[in-house]
Amino acid sequence: MPDDYSEVFSRFGIEQQESIYPFAPVFRGVIGGRDVVVKRTHSAEAMGRWVRHLAGAGLPVVTPLAGPYRIAGDDWVAYPWIDGRGYDGSAADVRAAGDLLGRLHLAGDAEVSPGLPGFEWPDHDEASVEEDVEGLGKVLGAWRPDLRREVVGRFEPLLRSFMTTTLPAVRGAALPVADVTMDFKAVNLVYGAAGPVLVDPDNGERVPRVLDLALAVLLFHNDLPGEPARLFDEMEWATFRDAYLGRVRLTGTERELWPTALTYMLLEWGVWTAVNGGEVGDWESARQAAFLTDLLTVDPARYAL
Repeated sequence: MPDDYSEVFSRFGIEQQESIYPFAPVFRGVIGGRDVVVKRTHSAEAMGRWVRHLAGAGLPVVTPLAGPYRIAGDDWVAYPWIDGRGYDGSAADVRAAGDLLGRLHLAGDAEVSPGLPGFEWPDHDEASVEEDVEGLGKVLGAWRPDLRREVVGRFEPLLRSFMTTTLPAVRGAALPVADVTMDFKAVNLVYGAAGPVLVDPDNGERVPRVLDLALAVLLFHNDLPGEPARLFDEMEWATFRDAYLGRVRLTGTERELWPTALTYMLLEWGVWTAVNGGEVGDWESARQAAFLTDLLTVDPARYAL
């Protein structure tokens, strides 16, 4: 392995092994007779309080069985291994995911937070904007030259006006915040007889909830091992949206700023996902390249509230 995780294996008493997840170090083992997954977390004490609060409220989410342990500058925990299957793209699975996100937002809407980090608003300068524009041009020039002019031409003015237009509109709106996962996507859910279980809550932050919803819309199908190799289509979005709204009543301001929230997350997370994909080999995968292409060419109007 390129990194040495021997201290992790020793501390948790599990065998040395390769990661079971291609994008981060995640290891399986047995602790106290229970199958576990050992992985990194952040803000470990607050994360533990948050997921235990969710579980105590009846939400299906993993909670730590061992740790946190600070090892080589990172916090590591052991979660129970959850038996089940992956997301299958069916309407039932989409509906169950939307319902779960709504329940998570509802439970995370308490005035008293367990201490998850607050959302950090970006501060881009001209150099970072130029880096994004050039990064998009480079990755598209290498993998989808037929789309380079169209996509860069669409994104460049949006990226250059982000700090003066998109960011102030969202940041200044006093949007409702909640403790959220900021990584709600299909690969982080395991489906069982009772529905999906959130098995990777570890990017949690206290965030304007409409941004977390927008991020889920755009990246829910990211990193799947198979189909669908695209974003939600209109029917899937309607199913996900209606299930979510069955739990959460968005405010008038959230509804008004929904298109801006989608643009915000497309520029902040969508562009990063596409550009970073050129560095980590995502564009070399036919499946992931198709997803990234849909991400960069999507019309956000597809996701009307």
